[in-house]
Order: sequence, then C-alpha cells, then structure tokens
Amino acid sequence: MQTTAEGPQFAKLILEKDGYSWIDPVVSDTIYYYEKVDVSGDTLLLTDGFKHPTLCIIEELHDSMLTLSHVAGFDKEITYKKVFDHNEGPFMLERFKASDFSKDSLDVIVKSFLVWDYYQKYEDTKSYHSLTKAEMLQARELLRQYMTDGSLEKDQFDNEDAYPLDHYIRQYESYVEKGHLYVRVTLNTYIYTEKCCGYTVLKRDIYDVEDGGPTHARATIDLTTQKVVDFSTNGYA
Repeated sequence: MQTTAEGPQFAKLILEKDGYSWIDPVVSDTIYYYEKVDVSGDTLLLTDGFKHPTLCIIEELHDSMLTLSHVAGFDKEITYKKVFDHNEGPFMLERFKASDFSKDSLDVIVKSFLVWDYYQKYEDTKSYHSLTKAEMLQARELLRQYMTDGSLEKDQFDNEDAYPLDHYIRQYESYVEKGHLYVRVTLNTYIYTEKCCGYTVLKRDIYDVEDGGPTHARATIDLTTQKVVDFSTNGYA
C-alpha cells in the first residue's frame, strides 16, 4: 500500500455473498462491478454483468491485504484492502449534509459500470460519456451562473425556489445525444447511506429522491451549447 500526503492509495475489492462485488480504485474513482468471483490457486477470475472475464494473478495474500498483478485494464500492480461486512450487524443509516463538507468537496463524478450498464440497456438514443474533471467544472460554473443571474427564478414555474448551489451535494453523470454532450446533475442537501459506507458511496450510483421539495433537485446542462437546459426542484409526496 502506497501512502501519500493525500492518504493511502489503495483500491477496495469487496466480495459479497449476494448481489454485486466491486473494485473501487481510489485514484481513478471508477467502480468496477462483478457478478461472479472465482479463485483457483493463485488465479482470481472476475466476471462482470456482460460475462466479460478479468483474469488476475494473486502475488500476495495475508491478513487484510491482497496484492494482484497482471490485471487486465491496469498498467501496474494493484493492492486491495479488506473491508468489513457491515451487513452482518444491524442495518443502520448515516446522514451526511452538504454543510458537513468544505465547498470544494461537494462534487462527485459518478463513474460506475452500473451506470454505464444502464445507458447500454435502457437508453436507445443516448450513449454514456465518462465525464472529466474539467468538464465537470465547466458544468458547475454554468449551473452556478444560472442559479444566480435570475434565469432560475424565471424557469421555476410551480416548483419551490432552490437553495444556493453550495447547499447541495452534487452528483454528475454525462451522456451524448445527437452530437451534444450533456451533464446531468443530481443535487441533494443531505443523503443517507449505510453506516460506515460513507460519502464516497455516491460514486457507485445515482442518489435520486422523488420528493422532499427543494432539498433535492435536478439539472441538465448542455456543454455543447454552454446552457442549462433543464432545472427543477422536487415536489412533495
């Protein structure tokens, strides 16, 4: 495990009895989901939802550390850290508010193969785009301008006024449709996650709430035209 000023640089290999297993590289922040895990000798075989296999060689396995080499899709040796199975204990939720974090820590780019899978299976006219940080910053600035220059008030219709942008934790996903690059932003003033899963669970999937009024909102930004094309706060159930 390599340690830097930013903290330990390892990826998580989480194996579950039911449902998905995933690898969560801290550095690249993409979540790789696997439906099947097989170990034979020093070989680890991971199979994703499309039945694509990833073959890894186990170099070292002791205590809570697993070191793999010759991993398809990675240029160097990767170290995985064991995590505890929190499902063994009582199910508990933890609440995180936007105010718990610095303003520079409120943006999360969702780069999950679970989301990629959704676009491949359910969106006929759209294709998934892996959003870069620079593109995210462009989208955030366009959204901030939209929420402060009067455009938002003009477009709100019957929806309640939104809170200021920095009152929200913001999730970003991106897709291409008819030659235009769109960024979809899910805004939540707070989220609930399983105890000990933490705020980074937002990288795995979209945290989408259907009600709750202006504490939750959605926006779509067209980066090709540099415009916010849709914004709405939630209604009440």
